[in-house]
Amino acid sequence: MKNPAVKKNMNKIDKLFQKADHVLIVVHTNPDPDAMASAFALRHILLKKYNVETSIGYSGTIGRAENQALVKEIGIYMKQISKINWEKYDCIAMVDTQPGSGNNVLPEDVQCHLVLDHHPVIRKVNAELSFIDKDLGVLATMLIEWIRALELEISPDLATALVYAINSETQYLKREVNQRDIDAYLYVYMRANLRKLARIEFPALPKSYFSSVSKALNKAKSYRNLVIVHMGSTKSAEIVPEMADFLVRHERISWALSTGRFKDRLVISLRSRNTKAQAGKLVRNLVRNSKTVGGHDTYAGGYVDITGMKENDVSIMENTMSKNFAELHNYENPIWKSLL
Repeated sequence: MKNPAVKKNMNKIDKLFQKADHVLIVVHTNPDPDAMASAFALRHILLKKYNVETSIGYSGTIGRAENQALVKEIGIYMKQISKINWEKYDCIAMVDTQPGSGNNVLPEDVQCHLVLDHHPVIRKVNAELSFIDKDLGVLATMLIEWIRALELEISPDLATALVYAINSETQYLKREVNQRDIDAYLYVYMRANLRKLARIEFPALPKSYFSSVSKALNKAKSYRNLVIVHMGSTKSAEIVPEMADFLVRHERISWALSTGRFKDRLVISLRSRNTKAQAGKLVRNLVRNSKTVGGHDTYAGGYVDITGMKENDVSIMENTMSKNFAELHNYENPIWKSLL
């Protein structure tokens, strides 16, 4: 494989894992396909090259039907962080997230040894090793490059998981991809189980999904090229970005803002069809808290802690967010109208 940077990275990885006995891979809260597939790929590398016992830890929920199908079809076993015995592990790796980023529950007193991510660096990364490549559209690409550089075999199940991660993260190579992402995709696609991939991408959907779609359509408001929807209480955090993805496909819409209240958080998701939109920058201006939000050019998200807030205060926050969303697009005093 003609990528000397990858082999240089693997030399550093060698030094870290040759002395490790038990590794814990931590993914972000409410893990998405990229996080789960990348963690599964890292586990594969650690097992095949270093013969290291590895667990994957997550927090939150896996609510989206497609993501549940991914876990079931591929057999990605993960442990809830709340059940983790941290003392068991002598090495901690973080995948698709970073220490102190606000979207994971890594305890402050636990040392992180390795960080793999493709999101912009929020602050100085507190880890022995970090490989953060914000040029990648999807983290799975990095793990595929590593597997190829190490000349490891890749099972149909792992290839299928990585294909779905790329499809999901990049919307079938339509958003924020480069040639490395495409090369990685072609490599794993040729090795994937396409029947399993179809079952993952088109699972049976629960009644709650259609209720959420109905709710989003009835609550959605638009102004010029913008659409907003404040879902109110939701049964999962993942429905919020799912509705943002859905609404931004409207023919006259180029920006979609979706929020939903889940447990003690106001979950926020932002989508744009403009490839140079800088959605990550916009969501930070919208929330004014870089610790709990972030993103890329066309998609971004995060949350606001609403613990102890009254319902009316949260409603005021949502209305203020709508106003600020319009102002950040140079629209003053917009008259929001029903999208339908």
